[in-house]
Amino acid sequence: MKNLIYLLLSFTALSCNGQNNKNPNMLDIEYLRKNGASSSISYNGAISTSDNSGSAVKHYHLTETKNDEKIITEGDEETGFIRTVESTDYVKITEYDGKGLPLTMLKKSVYGFEISKSEYKNDKIITEVDFDKLFDFNDEKLFTYMKNNGFALDKKQYLEITNSEVPRPQILRGFAEDFKFLIPELKLRKELVWILVDVPGNYNGQEGIYFVCLSGTDGKELRVKKYIGKKSGKNGIGTYPNYQILKP
Repeated sequence: MKNLIYLLLSFTALSCNGQNNKNPNMLDIEYLRKNGASSSISYNGAISTSDNSGSAVKHYHLTETKNDEKIITEGDEETGFIRTVESTDYVKITEYDGKGLPLTMLKKSVYGFEISKSEYKNDKIITEVDFDKLFDFNDEKLFTYMKNNGFALDKKQYLEITNSEVPRPQILRGFAEDFKFLIPELKLRKELVWILVDVPGNYNGQEGIYFVCLSGTDGKELRVKKYIGKKSGKNGIGTYPNYQILKP
């Protein structure tokens, strides 16, 4: 009898483990229902409104802290769900459909640059980019370059907006064509680049706010500009950052 009970318990445990491992990337919607706060929402195109009628959708929100990571999950079965995991070094954002299956995943450094990204279909990865493997001039080499030029490396400066006159600094990386609005004059397309945007530094002994574009292959300086204030747009409409070109 004891052996029979043991076998039954073992079978149950294996069954549960099998269910948990069936879709390891899938969002546990039932857990979200049980532990998250909920509100009733009706959707009308792109507009959502509070609604307590029977046709309303339950919209869930849950904030947790696990292993020193802040995890925010929200959404509903009509429009899908988004989970954001915030750690001291990175932020990971995963988008799910209404059934909890993953659609996209983006992992970014707290400095702003992308670490990896994936697209899913039917719970399987269909495209994946690992930027750490693409860049010969990696983040460690970039940070050494920044340290040698007195550029800010304090993570807090990249997370907090401290001065409305100067945008929050950020570090970007990827293919040049993805940043053509930032570096149109360089005429680059498939080249890998790092871009430091509005980063405080002491470049060549000159204190200031800088815009720097580096090659992702060898770290060559492709463009260095110093922020010197703002300028008016065409016909006096709006204001835009004004830079002094230092290199090349």
